[in-house]
Amino acid sequence: MELRKITTSCLFYMAIVSATCAELNNIIDGFQKGPTITSLHIRSDIHFRFATTTVYSSISNADIADHETTFDVTLPDAAYITNFTLEIGGVIYPGVIKEREAAKSQYDKAKKKGQSAGHISTNKPRDTNRFKVSVNVAAQDKIKFTLTYNELLQRRRGSYDHTIYIRPRQIVNDFRVEVYIQDSRQITHLRVPPLRDDVLINYNSIEQNRLARVSRPSSTSAHIIYEPSAQEQSLVSQQGLSGLFVVEYDVDRRLDAGDVVVVNGYFVHFFAPYGLERMRRRILFVLDTSGSMVGTKMKQLQTAMIEILDDLSEEDKFNIIKFHGGNQKWQDGMSAVPVTEESIASAKAYVRGMIADGWTNIDGAVMQGIEDALKDNTDDSIPIVIFLTDGDATAGETNVNKILTNIRTRNTEGVPVFSLAFGDRADFDFLKRLSLQNNGFARKIYEASDADLQLTGFYDEVSSVLVSNVTFRYLDDTVIKNTISNVIFPNYFEGSEIVVTGQLMDTAMTDLPVSIIGESSNGLLELRSSGNTILNDVDMTSFEDDTRPNVNFTDIAEKIWAYVTIKQLLDDRLRETNQTIRDEIKERATQLALKYNFVTPLTSMVVTKPEEETMVDPEEEEETTKSTWQAGPNPGQALIGKSPSFVDSDPHFIVHVKGLDTSVCFDIMGQPGDRINLVSDDVSGISVTAAIISNKKKPGSRRKRKDGLADQSKDITKTYLGEIRIEGLKTKLSFTPTNWTMDGQQHTWRSSEALKSHRTKVVTDGTGQQIAIIFPNKVLLLVIRHMRTKSQLRMGKVPFLGFYIVEEKGFSWHTHGILGQLLHRRISLKKTKKVDGKTRGKLLVRGNTKKTRKLTATLGTRLNLATNRETPCWMVQRNGKKLLDGSYKDYLVRDKNSTVTTKRKGRRKRIMKTTSGSQ
Repeated sequence: MELRKITTSCLFYMAIVSATCAELNNIIDGFQKGPTITSLHIRSDIHFRFATTTVYSSISNADIADHETTFDVTLPDAAYITNFTLEIGGVIYPGVIKEREAAKSQYDKAKKKGQSAGHISTNKPRDTNRFKVSVNVAAQDKIKFTLTYNELLQRRRGSYDHTIYIRPRQIVNDFRVEVYIQDSRQITHLRVPPLRDDVLINYNSIEQNRLARVSRPSSTSAHIIYEPSAQEQSLVSQQGLSGLFVVEYDVDRRLDAGDVVVVNGYFVHFFAPYGLERMRRRILFVLDTSGSMVGTKMKQLQTAMIEILDDLSEEDKFNIIKFHGGNQKWQDGMSAVPVTEESIASAKAYVRGMIADGWTNIDGAVMQGIEDALKDNTDDSIPIVIFLTDGDATAGETNVNKILTNIRTRNTEGVPVFSLAFGDRADFDFLKRLSLQNNGFARKIYEASDADLQLTGFYDEVSSVLVSNVTFRYLDDTVIKNTISNVIFPNYFEGSEIVVTGQLMDTAMTDLPVSIIGESSNGLLELRSSGNTILNDVDMTSFEDDTRPNVNFTDIAEKIWAYVTIKQLLDDRLRETNQTIRDEIKERATQLALKYNFVTPLTSMVVTKPEEETMVDPEEEEETTKSTWQAGPNPGQALIGKSPSFVDSDPHFIVHVKGLDTSVCFDIMGQPGDRINLVSDDVSGISVTAAIISNKKKPGSRRKRKDGLADQSKDITKTYLGEIRIEGLKTKLSFTPTNWTMDGQQHTWRSSEALKSHRTKVVTDGTGQQIAIIFPNKVLLLVIRHMRTKSQLRMGKVPFLGFYIVEEKGFSWHTHGILGQLLHRRISLKKTKKVDGKTRGKLLVRGNTKKTRKLTATLGTRLNLATNRETPCWMVQRNGKKLLDGSYKDYLVRDKNSTVTTKRKGRRKRIMKTTSGSQ
């Protein structure tokens, strides 16, 4: 077959995802049946804690027709891809690293030509990225993929964890994972736990993976092989293996200056001393208790804090600051109190009594924590601020740049601020900048059953300071100063490791004297060393010839130097406030990434492959890091942690609006037969209407009065959405619980399809539960079907539909309809009060309204049927009165052939006149 070479760009950005492309890809990924994976080999070579992992996959198509296949690899968030090749018919198509802006230009040209879009998915485990590229496999042909990535392993809580993500989605006859470890010190701890998911419930399990074979060629090396047979894989699942393959290890530790690896003019210095006592601590816990923390998150925070309080020692001091619209301290009038049995008991009672309510005043809370940390500096205890939030700033100072400036200016002594982003709605990028500018770091806490374990695990990492004000000193005539990574560190934490790297003055140098100075619990600490490790002299004879690691020892120190330097530059760019300096840092990091062939947030990978061009817009990727679709038996799992606007059940409207951490909800009491206007955007041309149906009346369905007689005045009538029509960009769709149509062509819910009408894509999941509609202008809609059991049908209950707006960026300011008008509306919470045990709030409604409106709402919860979870929301009564424009009747669709009301048609002419006049 003659192959037509077209350049394809599959852009891979660390923790950056193009939302629209990812949505479609995730959906297709859930049910695509492609060719067979004939072999899958994964090999990791770990040398001096630097891992080089290569994934080899061979896929064959035994069918008589062509099929598309997808190469899909999940890799750690800290890893950088260095190589990708695609082999078809003996021809190799290599990957090339390009600057992001250059790839963006190429991408735009491809879009104008109408070529297909590539897919990078975020349906992935925690703290990972996903590389994904699709290609057509000819009939009776095979294809080979090879992907290589590097990662410097981080030591946390006393060990290195090397994680390989396995998910072939089928049983693979030739499956093999190999891990080689070679270190400068004796390996004292080595464990391979069973394959698991990323939930930490069994994190401390001592169980071993019985299918993993571990050998120890020498005291400083290890070789692990994991190759379950097809039968052993089928015992786990008929869809093959799925989980995290982890190798956990540590090396011999002593109270010394660590190891210095010297090779060909570069050095890498590893420092992790053993035998030091923990320093006294002064910890300020700054905890978000705003309304969005209601429910499970608050319970998990309380559970974690109880355990953390038990860890405090008698020589420590602490205080708790909870914040919402304002701040409240556990021990008001004091910055921190000593740890005693009485103070711990009092603090636990305070934590158990915390209630989620109100706004989110981040600026005031962190400022208070820093002020308290700075006040009580009369002893030698180490100040630490641990800050947790789950949302954006909605009270006090809300401008993130001003918040960063305020905190940075106030923190005159560089008190470390460690930030925890609880859930997807927290602004993780903002928290990263906040912590990096204040000698700390940020970490995501995922909303799951193990959130409390994630919290305590993070605390364990940062709470035990062994050395403070750590400084590394190298003789001036031995190193090139402007090539050295950070040499000053505020703290060294127990169980971690500090890595310093740089270039040497003399490439032939094999001896690098170093001194390390810091403060310990016993006063000044100074460690000196002139030792080194020369990789050319490492003994590899302990490995068999056919299993000897494939790593070029001559450039490993240089590779680690480039990796560490790029990571540091990216952090420096987040810290920096001067735009000129930020641009200079970006340019240096970009050039390093291109020189050493690393795919980073500033570079992309361009892959040449036959037949089609696939690209992802990097600008679109920067706008969101969250995907809202996950394949799986529960159609709503992907919506957990998200706040889409939707209408579901009988019918409940729940809308995430700008200005509020908590959603707004209301019910519409329509009549069976009504057709209502959900969304109508005269600018984009997209409209959505829904027909109201009700349960079928059965004998005995009338209410009973207290005297036992039937109440003739009222019937129990529950209403639902029975039909949804979506029109836009020349595409017409109609959905009922029985079937759905596209441009007049009927389809069944159970079919597994990815269809296209003009430029609109419609993708079904093949389970009969959900259908995604993806418009090309950044609009993603989801229709979910709710079926009834036979017994429910006999009772008169009817199947119904739910409608979700997952991606809304393509809707204009003029969008209207019951749901549509709220997409660009801003609502603020002015004040709250308790009435009969319930929280009531005064809401101000602004934005695309004629004038500001005031209304009262009650804080409660609504069941989200997609996730089967209770969603906290401000409940507005009487059909959303004052929240919505006009009354319910204004949203009735009177013209059978139109999706908008007669009233709205007049508005269309005004809008189109306005938009055309402004062009």
